[in-house]
Amino acid sequence: MMRNLRFDKKGFTLVELLVVVAIIAILVAIALPSFFSYKKRVYNAAAKSDLRHFKAAMEWYYADKFEYPNL
Repeated sequence: MMRNLRFDKKGFTLVELLVVVAIIAILVAIALPSFFSYKKRVYNAAAKSDLRHFKAAMEWYYADKFEYPNL
């Protein structure tokens, strides 16, 4: 008797899975530089905001005591 060589299994082939993994890798490679650039801009904005608050606090102290605090 001859065996039936037709496979009726459902699923993805190895080539299809490799294509999907390659596409995901490409998307990640595109997205990571943008993410790190965004993260750097957020960090810089937070640092500038902190410096503005420190400057305001020093000015308020000077307006109250007519001298700057000893650091």
